[in-house]
Amino acid sequence: MSLVAGIWVKSLTGSNAAAGVVTALVYAPSLAAPAAGVLADRVRRKRLLIWVNAVMAALLPVLLAVDRVDRVWLIYLLMACYGTALALSDPAENALFAAMFDHELRARLNGIRLSIQEVGRLLAPLAGAGLFVALGGGAVALLDAATFAVAALLIARIRVSEPPPEPRVRPWRAEMWSGAVQLWRTHDLRLVLLTATVAMLVSGVVAPAQYAMLDALRRPPSFLGVVSALLGLGSLLAGLASGRLIARFGEPWIAVAGFVNSGIGFALQCLPWLSAALTGAFVRGFALPWIVVAAHTPTQRRTPSDRQGRAAAAVGLLLFAPQPLAQFTGAGLIAVVDYRVLYAVAALTGLVAAVWLAKRVRDPAMRSPRDRSL
Repeated sequence: MSLVAGIWVKSLTGSNAAAGVVTALVYAPSLAAPAAGVLADRVRRKRLLIWVNAVMAALLPVLLAVDRVDRVWLIYLLMACYGTALALSDPAENALFAAMFDHELRARLNGIRLSIQEVGRLLAPLAGAGLFVALGGGAVALLDAATFAVAALLIARIRVSEPPPEPRVRPWRAEMWSGAVQLWRTHDLRLVLLTATVAMLVSGVVAPAQYAMLDALRRPPSFLGVVSALLGLGSLLAGLASGRLIARFGEPWIAVAGFVNSGIGFALQCLPWLSAALTGAFVRGFALPWIVVAAHTPTQRRTPSDRQGRAAAAVGLLLFAPQPLAQFTGAGLIAVVDYRVLYAVAALTGLVAAVWLAKRVRDPAMRSPRDRSL
């Protein structure tokens, strides 16, 4: 829905910057990730997920009222709600996932879980963009509302033995930041997450440039569905391979590979050919899943069950909280800077991050448990 919302705003306003604001609003609620993490550790996670999905199913049909440019604010409002739902769901989902499976199984299932998500990312952009062209944004909003309703029903049917929420024994502020403190004290996680944060910040700045790239390639905004589908295909394959690659090389090297793919993908999209832009999207698709798995898998392994929500929220905060500022900045820059310049900076950042992290992976403290046993 967030992709279609950007296309919708672009179609109504003709502005790349206005379309870029949509993605920034989706990411903005991630700034409250620490509070969402505390909530996930203080309530029944399954019940929280049911309510979040049910509320979004009820809200999205409001977008049926958007039929002219002066109602674009409704798209912005609903995308902020959309981002809030994601911010609440992420720590609860990760904590519930950790309660359902043991440590060894999680490493494999994290990749499969990402692959399942990327199947939706692969199919949804094409379906959403096609439905938008054929029937308009309101139809996409209704379809998305239906998916939230189905998700709420399916989560309600999950059988899981959740540990009872722990009573709050520390001040709220200390509770919120306990997950981040734990990650900061873990050497290998700290390096991976700091590198990932910089790369994600730069990728956020260039996000609005995708609309300018389509303009330069003489493609309509709806063609973003094709670009996103190729991005999703790369992510699907990356997720399927991640479990085996982690077992063979360890999480830090998977993060390095993700940064390399990010750099190469952005570099390809600097070129003035459609084939290069599409290939770059496919290559970039490998980046985020490998970086996210490299962060989440060891976090789940080293975190007690009563703090899983806060730890997952801390990872989400570091990776995604810079996105609103980055994308608002990008929305302003794209009005005065050629998109190729932004993509070139993103490519250089990804490759520098890969080299920087690779030099530190050889440190014994950065090795995976499997490596240290050899």
